[in-house]
Amino acid sequence: MAILPASDLPLITFIDIEASGLGPDSYPIELGWADTLGNGEGFLICPRDEWSHWDPVAASIHGIARDELFERGLHVVDAAKKLNDMLGFETVYCDALDSDLVWISRLFDAAKLEPSFRVSDFYQLHKMLSNEHMLSLRQMLKSLPVLHRAQADAERYAKATVASYTNYGIR
Repeated sequence: MAILPASDLPLITFIDIEASGLGPDSYPIELGWADTLGNGEGFLICPRDEWSHWDPVAASIHGIARDELFERGLHVVDAAKKLNDMLGFETVYCDALDSDLVWISRLFDAAKLEPSFRVSDFYQLHKMLSNEHMLSLRQMLKSLPVLHRAQADAERYAKATVASYTNYGIR
């Protein structure tokens, strides 16, 4: 097994969530994560019986059929455990903190588990990056399409972050 060279690029992980809608009865239907080292994964979540809200407008944006969740989605306990296993004790960044925290809480409450990871707003990266670097990152994001699928959208943030570091000669 070859040893990979160390990188000056920091490990930054992004999470994205697709949901049944945006209302108070909405729930997570797909979770995805990606990091600056090229790792990532996504999965569907099988709704609990009491999770019945389904917004056709949201469905037209993410393109996920409710039936697909029952066919291919993970049980809430498996989904919560998988997230904890994948993300460990990291701080992960998201682009919609208020909504994402509600959906993560809804998932973990249903699973009767606690998340091992911490979720922070994308703009908290300002604490790690210079203003110029953050501006470069935001410009990179504007150039990448938003697909409205959890893993792809998390990868969008990770790719933009890597590209912004590359602009500064770091890799």
